[in-house]
Amino acid sequence: MSPWKICCGVGRWAAAAGGLAARAMAAAPAMQAAVKPAVALAVSLASWALPLAAPAVRAATLPPDLGERLLQAYIQPAMREFHDSTRALQEALDAHCARPAATTSQAVGREFAAVVRAWSYIEFLRFGPLMEQNRYERVHFWPDPRGVVLRQVRQLVDGTGEMPDVAALATQSVALQGLPALEYLLYREHGLLSQPAAAPRRSCGHAQAVAGNLAAIGAELAAEWRADSEFGRQFVQPAPGRALYRDQREVASEAFKALSTGLQFARTVKLQPVLGASAQDARPRRAPFWRSGLAARSQQWGIDGLYRFYVAGAYAYRRDEQWMDEGVRGELLRAAQGFEAFPAWEEGLHSAEGHRRLQLASLVLKNAKDIIDEHVAPAFGVRIGFNALDGD
Repeated sequence: MSPWKICCGVGRWAAAAGGLAARAMAAAPAMQAAVKPAVALAVSLASWALPLAAPAVRAATLPPDLGERLLQAYIQPAMREFHDSTRALQEALDAHCARPAATTSQAVGREFAAVVRAWSYIEFLRFGPLMEQNRYERVHFWPDPRGVVLRQVRQLVDGTGEMPDVAALATQSVALQGLPALEYLLYREHGLLSQPAAAPRRSCGHAQAVAGNLAAIGAELAAEWRADSEFGRQFVQPAPGRALYRDQREVASEAFKALSTGLQFARTVKLQPVLGASAQDARPRRAPFWRSGLAARSQQWGIDGLYRFYVAGAYAYRRDEQWMDEGVRGELLRAAQGFEAFPAWEEGLHSAEGHRRLQLASLVLKNAKDIIDEHVAPAFGVRIGFNALDGD
């Protein structure tokens, strides 16, 4: 069953809703006036995550095979999907550039969306292989407030020098190597997909090199996340004296930190800069993948990935701690639903209803992070410290 169809009961954990909901509504009077009738119940259910007077007592039990569960149930399949999708995109671009047509153009668009989807499911795994050799930045150099990607792509495509192949591109600026560069090549004004019957040689050459580079990175990630790889062995079988993980608690610490950082990134980097103070002030083009029309869907996919990664851990709670598990699941499902079937991105964000939906999604993402940081992690003896975003 799709996780979007799962109905999480509100039960015991929803009873703690009142205080934070009241603070949230008081802190946003404009939002309160516009959406109070429709949102009051949703906020009351979604905003229960009050800080406890003291950290939760460590009583929950970590699965003895936590690393193996996370690897086999989520990480390995997600990495394989990214590799497979990048290979398919590479093949589609080769076919289009060799013989451009409406059908090949449509195929490239479909495969690009598949890669963005696969990337969204692994983007938050900011540890291990993804962070080595600048792989993360080579796949997705974003945010890019100074427009480095556009400037460097234009210089390369409009220039007269030799166009780098896959191997040469991998040694050049990360801004030229990944999804933002490829999206710009495909979807900019007069981009490759705006003129299906044409395939400008230099634009095609760069796009094919980017697709090949992504496929190479995908192959490396799939290989290095195998259970028998050096990193995979340590993740699956932590032991005293090992360099990376000495026990399952350290594996859990990595997992909870990935969840916490992923939630923070989704809210403070992807969503809040887009929202602005009101629908009129929204800045939809600050979102990733807005050119390709994948802004809302990519964020929905990313939150779905966080949900599935959490579920893959199969964490065992005491009976009186079940509200934590229900809370994490429920908040992630509600946050994803905020982006589900979202109307056209720019028009939707500038509408009162669309803006309200994403304001609520932002609040729910914060609640989910608070549950992980303040309740779930301490229950398993883990303390969330600094993460990859702190200090940015």
